[in-house]
Amino acid sequence: MRAARLFPFLETIRNYSAQDFKADMTAALTVTPMAVPQAMAYAIIAGVHPQYGIYACMLPVVLAALWGSSRFMAAGPTNAISMIIFSTLATISVGGELISTMPEESRMSYIFGMALLCGLIQLGMGLARLGDLVNFISHSVMVAFSTGAALLIAAGQLYMAMGLTGPKPSGFFNQMFGALHGLPFINYWSLGIAVGTIVLTVFFKRLSPRFPASLAALGVITLFAALFSVDERGVPLVGAIPSVVPPFSLPPSFDLDAVRDLFMPALAIALLGTVESLAIGKQLANIKGDVFDGSQELIGQGLGNIAAGLTSGIPGCGSFTRSALVVTSGGRTRMGTVFSGILALPLLFVLAPLISWLPLPALSGILLLISFKMIDIDAIRLCVVATSVDRAVLLITFLSTLLFDLEKAIFIGVLLSLTLFIYKTAHPRVNRLHKGDPLLREGPAELPQGITVYMIEGTLFFGAIHELERLLYAEDSEPTRLVVLHLSRVFWIDASGAHALSQFIERCYARSLPVILVVGSPSVRTILRRTGLLDYLSNGFVADTTGEGLRLAAAMLNRFACSDAQCATVGADAAGAQPTQPVQATPSAPASPGPDYMAQSARVALDPQGNVLPAEQTAPAENSAEPPRVTKERP
Repeated sequence: MRAARLFPFLETIRNYSAQDFKADMTAALTVTPMAVPQAMAYAIIAGVHPQYGIYACMLPVVLAALWGSSRFMAAGPTNAISMIIFSTLATISVGGELISTMPEESRMSYIFGMALLCGLIQLGMGLARLGDLVNFISHSVMVAFSTGAALLIAAGQLYMAMGLTGPKPSGFFNQMFGALHGLPFINYWSLGIAVGTIVLTVFFKRLSPRFPASLAALGVITLFAALFSVDERGVPLVGAIPSVVPPFSLPPSFDLDAVRDLFMPALAIALLGTVESLAIGKQLANIKGDVFDGSQELIGQGLGNIAAGLTSGIPGCGSFTRSALVVTSGGRTRMGTVFSGILALPLLFVLAPLISWLPLPALSGILLLISFKMIDIDAIRLCVVATSVDRAVLLITFLSTLLFDLEKAIFIGVLLSLTLFIYKTAHPRVNRLHKGDPLLREGPAELPQGITVYMIEGTLFFGAIHELERLLYAEDSEPTRLVVLHLSRVFWIDASGAHALSQFIERCYARSLPVILVVGSPSVRTILRRTGLLDYLSNGFVADTTGEGLRLAAAMLNRFACSDAQCATVGADAAGAQPTQPVQATPSAPASPGPDYMAQSARVALDPQGNVLPAEQTAPAENSAEPPRVTKERP
């Protein structure tokens, strides 16, 4: 078991077959030709040479696949993370100098350092088993961020696609205004190449979903550029790749100031990459019926980014398009993605001479097409029509993405998500069940008047008890004589919740209001037992099911009809017992009545079938020193 945790790929290798190899290799041959041009385009977004995107498609992809949880996850550079890298280069300064203005060697060392920090953060989160924390990030936040990132990518590529020269302004609105002012200065060769790349990609894609449309389109455009010498017409080219084999890289020399400056962008990349990777992994697992371990996937993604920082690659995460292609192309195991990372190196050997002739506007065309596909109209519509809170979160996060640095936008979105979670937790659902509710049908057909049933859903803490008391003390036409507290839908309770619940019960006893708890969850029951609350209540005031709790409540109220100092039984109980003789009124309540006093007043017990026993079968023994307890008979 320990070996399986440390080396999750061993199980795959142990059961690997020739059929698996054939299917995985087919998937790799399909995915790799698409992954390489995508990685080059994403490197352009990040503001670095395309070679660093290709390097990130090799060893990082292999390690992420081997140590991850999903057998279909294809990691590597992505558009959103590349946008964060670009924003970091343009806004973060080290030693008073912007990283974007540094020489390439110095600039890339900081990017490698960011990848290394990101990988270490994700690895730490995975080892700490924090894979489920991303569930607290709202869906509206991710939709807004991806939509804003798509617009930022499109705006950032307009300058290159239009062939405009001069420094490109930063910020979405500045780039859009700059593109409008640059209309008279368009280089139509660049614009034609960008538009032609888009048209060819769409055309090739329609031939077959598995056809490497983007690679084929770039190949045609590269031949066109070489034949017509477009570089002499003002169209920039990618240029030669210095090294086909990824060179070993090191982050900048250890400097606390540099680590401090790079930590927040690295954290933003780690959070975004974590959310994207786990969301993709869970979706693929649901489709294929696999078991998905989010923490293990974080370990794989962390090792992949550490490898990227050490092999001259840019950081990345799971890619939905590449992962989905692994599935649709017939991949069976994680080895399909591993083979894809291995095949990237020989493919680069073949393409390296041609890449130098690749026009940069062609990559801009690919990115414009990708940004268009990033906008999910259905997801946006869902967030808009869901609730006003979702609409507000969507709008705030979207505007933050366009107005601020991307890492700041991410933290704003995460803060909004956590704020919403805390708000919902602080305002738990406490509902009063009324006649006709399906849960009340489990009890007796006719419930006595005065039984009030409340249900708490979610987390039981002091906020829930406060809401419960507010509802209980509200004006009501029917006075409450007994409270049934339904806790079967409570999934978590802490010490403060148990303490608040005990205080609530004490205050109810002070008002002569018995309280019956319906506790269905074994974990909640264990915590209540540890805190001593169950021992305080005794078994007669704790039920396992709603029906059992309602029968106990009905029996308590049906035993006695009290008027002044006289109490008389009021007919047969829920078990069909015959009426008994009138009895004397119960003693006056003590100063702080509790369950024992209530037990003396009602003396209710259930038989093994859950029926209420007659009063004479539950009467306490004469001369008993202990006050009678309400107990549930067990076989």
